[in-house]
Amino acid sequence: MVKVRMNTADVAAEVKCLRRLIGMRCSNVYDLTPKTYVFKLMNSSGVSESGESEKVLLLMESGVRLHTTVYMRDKSNTPSGFTLKLRKHIRTRRLEDVRQLGYDRIILFQFGLGENANYVILELYAQGNILLTDANFTVLTLLRSHRDDDKGLAIMSRHRYPIESCRVFERTTAQKLQTALMTSKEDDNDEAVKANGNEADIANTGKEKHGFRKGGKSSATLKSVLGEALGYGPALSEHIILDAGLIPNTKAPKDKTWDDATVQALVQAVAKFEDWMLDVISGEIVPEGYILMQKQNLGKDSSSQTGSVSQIYDEFCPILLNQFKSRDYTKFETFDASLDEFYSKIESQRSEQQQKAKENSAAQKLNKIRQDQENRVHTLRKEADHCVKMAELIEYNLEDVDAAILAVRVALAKGMNWDDLSRMVKDEKKAGNPVASLIDKLHLERNCMTLLLANNLDEMDDDEKTLPVDKVEVDLALSAHANARRWYELKKKQESKQEKTMTAHEKAFKAAEKKTRLQLNQVDINWICLSLIYCIYS
Repeated sequence: MVKVRMNTADVAAEVKCLRRLIGMRCSNVYDLTPKTYVFKLMNSSGVSESGESEKVLLLMESGVRLHTTVYMRDKSNTPSGFTLKLRKHIRTRRLEDVRQLGYDRIILFQFGLGENANYVILELYAQGNILLTDANFTVLTLLRSHRDDDKGLAIMSRHRYPIESCRVFERTTAQKLQTALMTSKEDDNDEAVKANGNEADIANTGKEKHGFRKGGKSSATLKSVLGEALGYGPALSEHIILDAGLIPNTKAPKDKTWDDATVQALVQAVAKFEDWMLDVISGEIVPEGYILMQKQNLGKDSSSQTGSVSQIYDEFCPILLNQFKSRDYTKFETFDASLDEFYSKIESQRSEQQQKAKENSAAQKLNKIRQDQENRVHTLRKEADHCVKMAELIEYNLEDVDAAILAVRVALAKGMNWDDLSRMVKDEKKAGNPVASLIDKLHLERNCMTLLLANNLDEMDDDEKTLPVDKVEVDLALSAHANARRWYELKKKQESKQEKTMTAHEKAFKAAEKKTRLQLNQVDINWICLSLIYCIYS
């Protein structure tokens, strides 16, 4: 599953990258979606290559991501109330500080100084949130209000934001680690949610924390236990275990007592990772960025025996984790640049998939209209051909048709009952009367009858004369020639109807095609612009 959320290490690395923005002023705020906002920052003292003031676009998505971006995105034409509130309080203000609160996935941006300061707080855990507070951390506006009565927390407007409840970063000692490995924290669900990097890890951690799998047997492993003990999440826990030379899936002892060698190895590995964390938080190091690829087989090409393989983005991290070192990856100078590339490529792929889905849906609709048109025309053509065939069969058997019509007319003229006439026809058939054998069924209520006729011409071979007969309906009020002419007139009507149907369907198809193109036109423009921007900056 593609990684979509940032974990604790990601947040720490990104905050370090964003501290370069301190001193820039907020020029404007835009909303892309109800959860995604772009802060336009400018530095009047810095000059770009074009000679203009340096501009930076800072993108925040509640609960998901935070990074600067060089890719242009469509913004809302009408700013939301939340956007207007942000503009009112922080536009033209200087960015004075960017920091992570403890080691939670909470980032604080300070605009202005002293009593005139305002804070923008971004939460990247659980459902996420973006808040605007005053200098005393009283919430002025926010995206999502919620409260936790058990912990005494109320994240609501006109309430103070509880920054003191954030977890403080402390180094892990051997005694602390040993105690944590032996202590269960199944009741602390909120901390585990904050520590995990994406939704898949959250679900996996939830299952691992309870220590059970299908069948009710214990499935606690070193990875799950360490993830619960440190609060860094599964990915970073696995990295630390591998760095210690241990196996992540090692089953936990029943008495939860780990041997000294394992604990010491973990202590050294944890210390190494926390040294990196401290360098990121308080040192001069600007973390690099890594994007890991996953290979996707696109199928076999007709001209090649091997399937074409495409690399797509799968994961990002500020430190190359041990479990990912065997995979293909792309390295970036800063973690911020890797985040922008990762999410922009994901957006481009999502836009492309949506565009293809709409194009396929439109093509299916047009194909259905065209298929209906072809079926209707084919039906009318078959009816016209049927009329011609009936007329030709009558013409091939003129004398026999006239004889059959005359025989029925004479019987009816003598006042014979319809039932008696039907019995007489059956008797004559049994007697071998050739004229009676032509009659298949009488429809005297419609003054018609059905004859069995075949294309038996004198010049035909004996084999051809054995072809199956066809049922032809004739009008008793008309002669054989007149019946043939009637079928030809029906054929002309069918051809005229076919021509009108083709014209009407052609107009309907063009109208549907025009409407579909108009609907796809705006999507086409947006997708092309996004692709061009992506290619230019790449």
